[in-house]
Amino acid sequence: MHLQAARAACAPAANIPRTIGACAMLIAFTAAPAHAAPAESGKFPGRPIRLVVPFPPGGGTDVIGRLVAARLSTALGGTVLVENVAGATGSIGSAQVARAAPDGYTLLLGISATHAIAPAIFPRLPYDPVRDFVPVGRLAYGGNVLVAGPAFTGKDLPALIAKARRPGADLAYGSWGPGSGGHLAGESLNVSSGIHLRHIPYKGVSPMLTDVMGGTLPVAMSDLAGTLPLIRSGKVRALAVTGSERSVALPDVPTFAESGVPFRIDSWFALFAPARTPAAIVDRLERAVDAIMAEPAMQAQAATLGMRFTPQPRAAFAAQMQQDIRAWAALVKTSGAALE
Repeated sequence: MHLQAARAACAPAANIPRTIGACAMLIAFTAAPAHAAPAESGKFPGRPIRLVVPFPPGGGTDVIGRLVAARLSTALGGTVLVENVAGATGSIGSAQVARAAPDGYTLLLGISATHAIAPAIFPRLPYDPVRDFVPVGRLAYGGNVLVAGPAFTGKDLPALIAKARRPGADLAYGSWGPGSGGHLAGESLNVSSGIHLRHIPYKGVSPMLTDVMGGTLPVAMSDLAGTLPLIRSGKVRALAVTGSERSVALPDVPTFAESGVPFRIDSWFALFAPARTPAAIVDRLERAVDAIMAEPAMQAQAATLGMRFTPQPRAAFAAQMQQDIRAWAALVKTSGAALE
């Protein structure tokens, strides 16, 4: 992706909170000289590659997708174009890639919600996360963040729990969609704390955060990469982060576990190709991903997005995905989470 294309990709869309910090980092990073190894000789890629991001522009998945696309273009010696295909908590875009020709020219930026949570919560999922895809490799992992706006005066997660336990309390939390990691984290909070926060699902992170900032929604579970600019500018406040450890971008914000809520499952971002994509092409993509993710500049970029960009071989990631599918299924069963 050239600098002009990166600027165009970050052009503000209607009704989307500004993610200026994230987009500025993307433009600066795209403009920097690449250090990935030059593309090997051969026919792939002989035309532009389409990277489907199954969520709207402005969220963390979109930010990471565009960052990876820019660097992958350089590593492959071709062009990787991001296309946002949003809807149904990522299942519409994911299904589209599952049905695409297995030639390496249509890829998916999948996340825990699309490939580990969805099988447990969607009764008629239009794709099989294991059978219909081949994982190229995990790109990044980390937790999500519970944020509050001006409508909530508490300073941390225990304060939220205390408010929710008061007689007659009627508090709600938002997530970026039914069956998302944010939804499941919220339901885990309800079960473990003996409270009832009403779930309000949104069609993406951006409209949800608009309501948090405007005071319509008191708290929300959001992704880190898309929310950090708003936290840093003081437009929303971080109460706690999910995952197994504190975020490198928010070292002073405690985890759910540290706040007395035993929720430690990390969320991840990964690159997928349709099943039956030739092994040589998948190998080529994996080598390119490993090269760009090993760059010190990418590691530094990861910290600014609140994520850890740690590549994982696709065989190891495939095993982890199966383990996560079982873990999320158990959480869905315990919490009773369901589609609204």
